[in-house]
Amino acid sequence: MSDTSQLARPGTDATIYIGRQPVFDRHRKTVAYQLMHRGTSDAPAPGGVDVSEETTQELVEHTLLQWGVDQLLHGKPGYVHVDAVFLGKGLHRTLPPNQVVLEIRGDIDPDGILYVHALEAKAAGYRLALCHVADRQHHTAVDLLALADVVKVDVTAVPEVELAAAVAALRVQAPFAQLMAERVEELHQYRTAMTLGFDLFEGFFFAKPEVLSKSARTVSSIAALALLAEVQSPDVSLKRLEQLVIADPTLAFRLLSLVNSSSVGLATRIESVYHALVLLGIERVRQLATMLTMASRSKGNEELMSMAAIRAGMMRATVDVKDLESAAYTAGLLSVLDVVFQIPMADLVAELPLAPSVAEALVDATGPLGPVLAAVRAYERADLHELERLRPGQLARFLQVYRDAAAWARDLHRLLEDSAH
Repeated sequence: MSDTSQLARPGTDATIYIGRQPVFDRHRKTVAYQLMHRGTSDAPAPGGVDVSEETTQELVEHTLLQWGVDQLLHGKPGYVHVDAVFLGKGLHRTLPPNQVVLEIRGDIDPDGILYVHALEAKAAGYRLALCHVADRQHHTAVDLLALADVVKVDVTAVPEVELAAAVAALRVQAPFAQLMAERVEELHQYRTAMTLGFDLFEGFFFAKPEVLSKSARTVSSIAALALLAEVQSPDVSLKRLEQLVIADPTLAFRLLSLVNSSSVGLATRIESVYHALVLLGIERVRQLATMLTMASRSKGNEELMSMAAIRAGMMRATVDVKDLESAAYTAGLLSVLDVVFQIPMADLVAELPLAPSVAEALVDATGPLGPVLAAVRAYERADLHELERLRPGQLARFLQVYRDAAAWARDLHRLLEDSAH
């Protein structure tokens, strides 16, 4: 019943790849791992880290929810490269602070936004590693260096005659940080780094990154969307979330993996979905739902996502019963699912544990929300006769509501675009 012919296909099962490069101490003992997203089985380039927020999201999802932090890191810290967008969304909070080091760049944030997010992450107990500090005198770099737990120095990018001075300056600017020599590829580079007093070492001289692979456990897009829709409700209950999660085994697996990855510091392992939800809390589940939904959505789906966002906003603003605002939002959000998944809406709704008012509106435009959705669709088609029949004298109201909803949808679209670059 959606008013667009654009189609998008759900994702399929695939093999996932993670690059894992060891980090050594001065005794050449492995003390940590650099984790890198890999789209294929090709080995990562020397020192190569894919830094887009989208691939960071995939890396975090794979690390945390597919492999499990304990299995991948063997109790050692893992370095994960993140950016301001990823930190701003709060997605790093799905990672256990005692087992990851958040790696950020020191040369990309002249306005200080990265510093603000880094400060928040540091206050939440996360360790920070700083790389690519091109201008150590820049005010943002100065602040980040003071926060850093580890500072990475690319020994191939700094002339050897300048390396000693750079190390001495970093010892002053980052007095509490360990210094890591990265991209150490030759014996003479290793010897120089040792002489200069570097604490940590990474590079092909020690070991090439190994590429780990396994079959992905793909979360149902329907289950993820249902969970996302449910957590929009201000009075969502853990019992209700449990019903959603246990309806999809892959989603239940991922939630249990999250809790069992030591992210909540438990001495015993958890096997109950409800217990897992209690430990995670509503906000963590909301963040996880956002991640899974974004990861599972089909590519080339921007127009449908914008339409869904606008409909959701318009329905919430035009429903006349306050208690139905949450349900109206959900109905608008899910009103394009038949086009996205190329499945009749009635079949989709049969799989989702939706409130009767939402289900009736989606399937046959009946119930208390049916006329609301019909009015929004009439406005979309510029069918003013039908809009007047459904909502007499409310054209001006719909004009304003549409402008507000469209502005919100544009903000959402920009957020999605930022996550793809």
